[in-house]
Amino acid sequence: MESWEEINKNTIPVGKYCAFVNNGEESGLIIRLESNEFFVNINFGVVSAFRMLDEGIILGELFDEDEIIKYKSDNFSNIIYKVQNGEFGDFIKKMCTELYDYLDLKHFVIITMNYIVEVISMWEPTIEVIKK
Repeated sequence: MESWEEINKNTIPVGKYCAFVNNGEESGLIIRLESNEFFVNINFGVVSAFRMLDEGIILGELFDEDEIIKYKSDNFSNIIYKVQNGEFGDFIKKMCTELYDYLDLKHFVIITMNYIVEVISMWEPTIEVIKK
């Protein structure tokens, strides 16, 4: 059963964020969030996989409805969540078999006004908040 956990709670100030995603061979995956008051850099470094979808098309189809309801009531104010037994993580796990567990890969989801970004990574991200 899919379950979500808030991570880095209260690190990212509550706000309406748009995401800008940059992924490169050397820089890794960096997700820059922007609101009226803050810039937030979420740096995952090199990741195993990620997918980015328009926010409006997928919440009800790809994620457990109970988890969506639990966090939607506060407008996904934490922004970033760790997912256990999620569809994308299970898909990647199926593709790489025992390597998923050997590398201790983790599944994260970031929910913003414009995109939902799912990330499969060995590491938790670093988060930097900059007041405008």
